[in-house]
Amino acid sequence: MTAVIIQMAALFVMMLVGYIARRARALDDDAGKCLSAVVVNITLPAQIITSFSLEDGALTNAEIGRTFLFAAGLYVLMILVGMIFVRVMPLPPGQAGTYQFMLVFGNVGFMGFPVISAIFGTGALVYAVILNIIFNLLVYSYGVRLLTRGQGNGFELRHLINPPLVAAVLALLIHFLGLALPEVLRSALVTLGDATTPLAMIILGCTIGGMALRELFEEWRIYVFVAVCLLAEPLLVRLAFGALLPPDDIMGQVMVALAAMPVATNATMLSIQYGGNIKLVSQGIFFTTVLSLATTPLLMWLLY
Repeated sequence: MTAVIIQMAALFVMMLVGYIARRARALDDDAGKCLSAVVVNITLPAQIITSFSLEDGALTNAEIGRTFLFAAGLYVLMILVGMIFVRVMPLPPGQAGTYQFMLVFGNVGFMGFPVISAIFGTGALVYAVILNIIFNLLVYSYGVRLLTRGQGNGFELRHLINPPLVAAVLALLIHFLGLALPEVLRSALVTLGDATTPLAMIILGCTIGGMALRELFEEWRIYVFVAVCLLAEPLLVRLAFGALLPPDDIMGQVMVALAAMPVATNATMLSIQYGGNIKLVSQGIFFTTVLSLATTPLLMWLLY
């Protein structure tokens, strides 16, 4: 658990770097948009393409299929939670889609990979990688539609064709066709992908740095959302998966840990890119990221 806390605290420090840089005027709104474009169009696709081969051969195709099935079930459950939340909570116009996005899409890549490695070892990383592929198939289609509902430029069919989604499809093809990337290309993609996490956290810190501190705390609904996101959702996943899997099944444990992740940092970048509610997603990411330093280790200790 100490390793988990250290890893999550390191991500918070990266976010703090972006915040300080914005406050010191080393970064501005234009810099945030440029960095977001670099992550979405270059470093994140590189990470997606290479991540699926991190544990090549660790699972049989049957086990991979089983993992995809349970990962899809995880997202169905979280989509239902998001739908219920926006129906129960009295929300201002234009916020329902953003809250749904934040409840469905957790930080399963940027934060999930290092956290899963710290808790379960690198052998369990393949489960997070598979879930991350479904994440990317959904976030750049269904997720973009949620973020742009009643916001900015609105959803357009062309949003479905984007570098991360194309990279996710390529990753699947490369694996199931048994293709091997040339070592030079693979090394370059791995190095580019490694830049995704620090850049994403810096972008988040930069976005928060452009807000008055009081703006982070003025939305009371965000506190209810945080409790549902960090506590209720992983507990529901534990109950649902507990009825289908034995307690010592590593895949089920990984799914619960990933369900406990804070809001995906993609929300900030996508909101910037497509005109979503940047302020609300920044609040959601900030609070869930900070509080997950305590809730994730606590939940895993209590549940397992």
